[in-house]
Amino acid sequence: MPYQKLNLYNKNNMKNSSLLFSINLALLLFGSTMALSGLVIQFNYHMGHHGETAVNNLVFGINYYGWSDIHKISILFISLFMILHTVQHWKWYKTVIKKKLIAKNKQVIILSILFIFVALTGYIPWFIKLTGGDGTTRKLFMEIHDKLALVLLVYLILHVAKRVKWYFTTFKKLKIQSNHVRLSR
Repeated sequence: MPYQKLNLYNKNNMKNSSLLFSINLALLLFGSTMALSGLVIQFNYHMGHHGETAVNNLVFGINYYGWSDIHKISILFISLFMILHTVQHWKWYKTVIKKKLIAKNKQVIILSILFIFVALTGYIPWFIKLTGGDGTTRKLFMEIHDKLALVLLVYLILHVAKRVKWYFTTFKKLKIQSNHVRLSR
């Protein structure tokens, strides 16, 4: 999503920019944690084990249950911050749809749809387990989730890579503005 140029010379813009930056930074942090833990679980515990997960095998000193907890906690946080991120950019989504700019913004639209599907195929197995549902159905959703998550990871990397300059520029502007406010007191 394109970010507006930041005019940080008044308090409202500084607060909005600071909030936008904080949410994006949280997405980066929890997204990285989610991706790392998901990859560890998928490649070290799910793949090639033919239904027998070696739960006590350690990866970086953490067993399957530890990685699973890290993954679940990061998923909860990323879901919360994605909701906030979507609310912040809701006007952008409406404009893209109203003005039929989907083709021009295909990467972000695909990323958004993929995120929703990965989230759903991740949350559904939790619900199935909590309600005592069928294990085979649960594993099917987990397999779909694992495969879609790999595609999502590629889109997330591309999305963040396009915005690296924004992170550094915004951080620098917020730091300058914060110093300016502190010195003017």
